[in-house]
Amino acid sequence: MADLFDPYFFTSLVAILAIINPLSTIGIFLSLTKGQKTHEQNQIAFRTSLVAFCVLFFFALSGLWLFKIYSITLDSLRIAGGIALLIIGLRMLFPDGENRKHDVRKDLIYIVPLAIPMTSGPGAISTVVVLAGQVSGLRQEFNLWLAIFAACAVNYVVLRFSERIMNVVGKEGLSALIRVMGLIVCSIAVQFITTGLLAAFPALGRA
Repeated sequence: MADLFDPYFFTSLVAILAIINPLSTIGIFLSLTKGQKTHEQNQIAFRTSLVAFCVLFFFALSGLWLFKIYSITLDSLRIAGGIALLIIGLRMLFPDGENRKHDVRKDLIYIVPLAIPMTSGPGAISTVVVLAGQVSGLRQEFNLWLAIFAACAVNYVVLRFSERIMNVVGKEGLSALIRVMGLIVCSIAVQFITTGLLAAFPALGRA
């Protein structure tokens, strides 16, 4: 079983998990499910993670094909996705403190905003598409799918026990953890941008 995994799995898992960042969803999850019974909250957590997995899995399979239709190169996607991730990461590091209101249907909160865009937003979609473009062979492709599944499973666990996590770490601790994840997202973003620029403009590597 150990031979099934390679470094690509762990690299993909860290990248996807960092951008999904379940900790950043805890606050809105608790506010949207306030007053609901425990089993209802657990069901919403499961559906949220399932929808997010389906979205990310779809783009991991077809994302590159869709971009080829519009003649978008992988290097362009790396740069654009890196910029998007950098903005998201900076927002995680330096939150504006605004309480955003969401006009949503209570029976569909697991789709909007919890699954889309909180969990599987543009940043996460860009990440899995870029990772899919780096796949070489069926083994790595399987590891990418497994990484998406594992990240969404972690998201489910975090949302399911969100109230306990909030009680243990507190708002200040949660804020600190989100900032750490933001730093990781920024690092991944810079790497995407650097790789894309060096591939698109080889002369930069010789400068």
